[in-house]
Amino acid sequence: MELLPDDILSNILRRLPPCSLAVSRGVRKDWCAIIDARRLLRADLLPLRLDGFFCLADQPDSQTYFFSRPSTGRRIDARLDFLGEQRDDVVDHCNGLLLLWDRVVNPATRQWMPLSPFPRPCIGMEKFYHDTFLAYDPVRSTHYSVVRFPNVPDIETNIKFSEESEWPPSMFTIHVFSSTEQRWEERSFQREGEATGTIADMRYNDWTLLSQRSTVYLKGALYVHCRNNSIIRN
Repeated sequence: MELLPDDILSNILRRLPPCSLAVSRGVRKDWCAIIDARRLLRADLLPLRLDGFFCLADQPDSQTYFFSRPSTGRRIDARLDFLGEQRDDVVDHCNGLLLLWDRVVNPATRQWMPLSPFPRPCIGMEKFYHDTFLAYDPVRSTHYSVVRFPNVPDIETNIKFSEESEWPPSMFTIHVFSSTEQRWEERSFQREGEATGTIADMRYNDWTLLSQRSTVYLKGALYVHCRNNSIIRN
């Protein structure tokens, strides 16, 4: 196959099923280069196996639980006892990584990486609450991001928006912590489509329902569950 032109070799490789194509990347460096350069391998088609999942319980004990299938592999320490006295509450989790207030933890490898202190809120968001979410997809990259997303405060808090202001605004800026850069950065977003509602729509006083809000990170996009039961895609 060394004598085959790249175009013919590419046509042969693209006929392989995803798992076989993934194995072929490790056969030869030139095969790997062709597969990657021509984007023959779609990672989203590779079979994934669910070995376990974390559950953040709100009631009655606010504990973190790990459910897994019977396995002979290393036991996952869901209580994070390996962190010792440095252990803190779990804020979010995504595809096997856990987000604590001051670090991101991989309970499978028992490794963790600290977060730098939270930055000052972006201009115009000084009196907003901020939810912190973890975005990580091991199929796409070994790196992760932590997102500080503004949350409209309750009706007793004065903010630089009127009750009729659209939410989210047409342009807004949030802070994102990148594991590659190891720092918080401001990132600006432009809204596409209609607003999910107004500031008044986002006001909510039932804090029991607020604790049930969460996010999903899928194919490079973060989906945030907002206070009026709408979804924002970042």
